[in-house]
Amino acid sequence: MHRFFFYVIPIILFGTSYAVSEERKELSSHLLSTGYMSSSTIQDQSQNEQSDYLHSSLYFQFNTSGLYPSLTDWKNQLHMPDGTHPSGTNIVFGAEAGCVINSSIQVAMGYEFFFTTKVSTIETSGDQINSTFFYGSLRGSLPLESVQNLTLFGSIDVGSLSATEVMENYYGQNFNKTGSVTAYRFMAGSQYYMTENWSIMAGAGYFSGKINNVTVDGQTWPNFSLNLSGLVLRFAVNYHIPL
Repeated sequence: MHRFFFYVIPIILFGTSYAVSEERKELSSHLLSTGYMSSSTIQDQSQNEQSDYLHSSLYFQFNTSGLYPSLTDWKNQLHMPDGTHPSGTNIVFGAEAGCVINSSIQVAMGYEFFFTTKVSTIETSGDQINSTFFYGSLRGSLPLESVQNLTLFGSIDVGSLSATEVMENYYGQNFNKTGSVTAYRFMAGSQYYMTENWSIMAGAGYFSGKINNVTVDGQTWPNFSLNLSGLVLRFAVNYHIPL
């Protein structure tokens, strides 16, 4: 269900925007053919409408994502009662604050918390990975002239990833495996300005964050990594304060 919304919401958004755009094109053509408006007037009006909400602003964002990481070593050490390995899918919640410099460039800082579902396995009564990602973001946008207030974007996020594997009753012991690394995320998607103050965005990308140095009480856990690299699907809501 979580993955379903990430695919369906952008399709509905784009379809609705496209339909509105087509209606405006038909109206402009009619006015031009009847002589009520000149082509230059229609073009100027279209440009003004396109830029209604695409101006400088401060923004605050709340987002949720699905992360589908590798976690090969983590999966291989655990076995479900039926003999399979846990999936390792992460649910992500985050917040971001930044500045829309113009219709092409945005910069921001953000914080995210994500986690795997807690699982009970043959080896442990409970195992879960909790992670945090504190990052800076640079986003480039391209407004679409054919669809009012819709932009396509590409972004890169760079920051500090920290992860903790909480193991309960692992062969009779409780302990945590921890580690950190510099992580990267590359995203592409679309952003739609519903009003001057509100916009929504959806995107997909790749998260790169493999923690090779995993420790327990300061001692390195040999031949083990927490590889959180994988596909990410994201949806966000933004509140803008125009500048």
